[in-house]
Amino acid sequence: MRLFLKSLLRFCADALVTYGKSQFFIPTPDVGEPAPGHPERVPWNVPLTEAEEALDRQLEGVAERVGRGLEPL
Repeated sequence: MRLFLKSLLRFCADALVTYGKSQFFIPTPDVGEPAPGHPERVPWNVPLTEAEEALDRQLEGVAERVGRGLEPL
């Protein structure tokens, strides 16, 4: 009897978790570009400074490496 109640309770708990995941799903926000007027948004008509160009050169190819997993730079 005890084993039956334990398995029944486990079944009900799993069913409630599944129901909750399907009914109360909160999608993750799309992390695209910053919103217009955001201080980190780079204007397209302003050239990069020397420091920004140096950072851009350092970061070339990082997206591909991060996509495969981090590797030493």
